Amino acid sequence: MPIRYSLTEEDVLAGNDMWRRHQMNVWPLVAVMGFSWLLISAYFVRTVTGPALAAVSAGVLAVNLALAAAALWHGKRKSRLTAASRFRAAPDRGRTTEVTWNADGIEFAQSKARRRQNWREIARWAESDDMFVMFGKDGMFNPIPKRAVSAEDLLDIKSHLARAGAGQAKLFFY
Repeated sequence: MPIRYSLTEEDVLAGNDMWRRHQMNVWPLVAVMGFSWLLISAYFVRTVTGPALAAVSAGVLAVNLALAAAALWHGKRKSRLTAASRFRAAPDRGRTTEVTWNADGIEFAQSKARRRQNWREIARWAESDDMFVMFGKDGMFNPIPKRAVSAEDLLDIKSHLARAGAGQAKLFFY
């Protein structure tokens, strides 16, 4: 039942990407974009008419979309740089982690550190082809590389999570 692995920087970045996609709230960005597009278009209604107004409105929309895409790209880049920097600075990076679990919770142990988490403290989980990540209610996330865990053990972990009320996370597309 115990699984052992050593996290790599790529593992941490993959877990961080899923955590960021889980935390993403795009509606404030959409609201700001929509409001600015309406405000700028309303200004041009007073000075431009006909097809020129449609062209200006479409241009403003295109600029807003480009700015939103740049903001999303920068947020992802900054999050990845921060996660990589923290991983490189961690004194325990690359050390073997042993994970054990039972009906009460899951425990992550390294040579000098141990952290136990009750199943009820985990809000959601997500997975990709290479990574399984549990999101704690406290904002923490625990990445487990799938190369270290068998399909049966992963199903067992998911069943404990389901019994505790943790469902699969909805991830933002980017």
